[in-house]
Formats: sequence, structure tokens, C-alpha cells
Amino acid sequence: MHTPSHHGLAPAASRATEDLIRAVRAISPLLRAEADAAERDSRLTAETARALREAGLFRLGVPQSFGGLQLPLAAVLDVSAEIALACPSSAWVAMVTYVSQQIAASFPEGARFDLWGAGPDTAMCGVFGGVDAASEPVEGGLLVSGRWGWASGCHQADWALLGVPLARPGAAPERGLALVRAADLTVENTWDMAGMRGTGSDTLVAESVFVPEYRLRPFADVIAGRETAEEPLYRIPPGSMTLASMGPLLGAARAVFRLTMEAVDGGKPMAMSLHPRLADSPSVQAALADAATLIDSAALHLTRSAEAVDAAAAAPGTAPLVDRARVRMDGGHASRCLREAVQLLLTVNGAGSFARGRLIQRYWHDLETAARHPTLNAGLAREMYGRALVGDARPVSPMV
Repeated sequence: MHTPSHHGLAPAASRATEDLIRAVRAISPLLRAEADAAERDSRLTAETARALREAGLFRLGVPQSFGGLQLPLAAVLDVSAEIALACPSSAWVAMVTYVSQQIAASFPEGARFDLWGAGPDTAMCGVFGGVDAASEPVEGGLLVSGRWGWASGCHQADWALLGVPLARPGAAPERGLALVRAADLTVENTWDMAGMRGTGSDTLVAESVFVPEYRLRPFADVIAGRETAEEPLYRIPPGSMTLASMGPLLGAARAVFRLTMEAVDGGKPMAMSLHPRLADSPSVQAALADAATLIDSAALHLTRSAEAVDAAAAAPGTAPLVDRARVRMDGGHASRCLREAVQLLLTVNGAGSFARGRLIQRYWHDLETAARHPTLNAGLAREMYGRALVGDARPVSPMV
């Protein structure tokens, strides 16, 4: 199996990644033990959230100037994949916090101080689009109201990054983002899914919440990336940051492979055959080889793109459209590879894999649910990359 390699990272980032992976492995027994309760309650338990926070997993995207880890994208893929070996929902919540922090750090210094002035261990959630989102200009900022669904990690979040309309004199409102204290919001329980249940992706509700001007940014500025941030991480546009979503899926697929190999190595018989063990069957051997290669292929594509994104952020100028589109393509291709791999592995395990009490089916549910996230739409990624390859600059999504 492919194991995480940190050779492409700067020495400091490599050491931080290795330290974090050791910390994740130390709390993994607790994450696994709490996963049933998270599944039942459709949110992470308080014990899980505390363990993630104490392990430093809510400071991955926080600027180093505020005591955070400011990890590059390639490192976060490795860390979130490791978390997902124990609990994909926990990995998803940590990933969402990282991506939200990456965007929040591009806000003015006053916003950064509000978020991290008292310490770096600040969990976040983020939703770009809201239902009936409205804003009213008042002195010094906006009064924001609306409902924002699919807010993964909202039960652990200290802050939320929310899509809001920004008023413009003499023109229609433009799309914007607001940083809002979670304490100023309420949570409506709307999350009842077959997979990724523990993410607690419920609906946030705001009623005339004041947001100061310095905690508001036009969405177009965020999409453009770069802007004025000094640190390379905070110049990466959201389209390229969608790659972070793949870490939990990679870890979930690796977990299914491990569970399958435990059954194979344990001498599980092959039903209705003359093979005494699964390991003796050429068809099983071929399926394992294909699944392992598909998972490795996904990891290699993700690593290539993540390292390219990190390098482009540190370089002057903006990465060419074809390079940015390839990042989206690599994410979509990796998602498809992981889903195909898990299908092969479930077949090796047999119908018993789908028993409610079997751990393997939870990883399958989680991966299949997460793979349908809009940022991982493989068909849309193919459109983006195909257009870019033939020099067609017409946009099919702002997230490229």
C-alpha cells in the first residue's frame, strides 16, 4: 500500500506533519470508540471534539504568527487521510476547519485577531451559499440574516464563514463572505444522512447578526486568490483548495483495504468454492491488486496536484488555467479511483460487509456520501480540464 511521503515538503512542514500523524495515531482508539455515538447522534461527540482540539487538529490552517501550524495543502492531505483511518467524519470536520481558516486568513488583520487573538485552536465551518440570506447596511458593517445548510462541523465551530449579499451603491448586491461568531448563530437539526453522519452538517440560522466591515469580503476577491496575503498558503484560490476534500476519502478507502486484508490474512474461507481461503483465489488476488493500485493512483494524483498548488502559491503570478483545471481533474479522477477500489474490496468481503454492525459498511457509506460533494464532481472537473486543454477559456464554474 501507498504510505504518506513527505519528501516534497519543506523540512519544517515535514516535521510538523510527522508530529501530527503521531498525534492522530495516539487519539485514533478514542475516535474509533466514539464513532458509534457520532453515527447515532449525527454529530461528533464532545470527547472526539476535545481530542481533535488537544491534538492540534483545529489549528492546521491558522497563521504561524498567531501560533497556528499554517500547513501546506500536501501535508493536510496526509494528516486528514490518517484521521479518516479512524473516523472519516472527524477527518471531514478537521478538513473543513482547515479550508475555512485558509480563507479567513486572507481577511484583514483585524479579522485575524478576532479569530485567533486569544489562541489558535479555533474550529470553523463554512457555507458559501445560503437560503434567504440577506444583509442590511448599518454603521460600521452589516446586519446579516438567513439560513445556511450543510454546515459540516457547526457543532464544534467557534466561527462560521458564511455567504452573504454585499450592498453596492447604485448597483445590485454582490456575493460576499462574512466571518460570524458561532455564538451569534443558532443550529437547526437538519442532517440525517446515510453517510458522514458524524459531521453534524446541520443548518446555521442568523437573525440580524451584526458583522463589522472588516469581517466582510467580496467573493470575487476570495476566488481570485493571491490578493495581499504575505503567506503563500493564503494566496491559494478556493478552486484549488477543493483538493483538501479528498484527504478523508483517501483515508476511508485505505481503511477498507486494511479491513479487507485482515479478513484475507485471517484465513476467511471463500463461500461456495473449492478454495479453502480467499487468499487462494486468483480472482481475489486480482481484485486486491486492482484495488491497491487504484488507491495508490488516487494518492499519487492528489500528491502531484497538492505539491503543484503549494509551489504555485509560493511563486509570483497566477497559475495558468490549464494547471488549475488539472487540479480539479486530479481530484475528480482520484474520487472515481477510490470508489472503484472500495467496490472491488466490498465484493471480496461479500454480502456480510453490508451488515449494520460491520465497520466496513460505515467507511463505504461515508466515502460514497462525501464523493458526491459538489467540489468533487468528476463530470464537471472533466469539463473544466477539457476546455482548458483546447484553449477554451469560457468558465463552467468560478471554482477553478
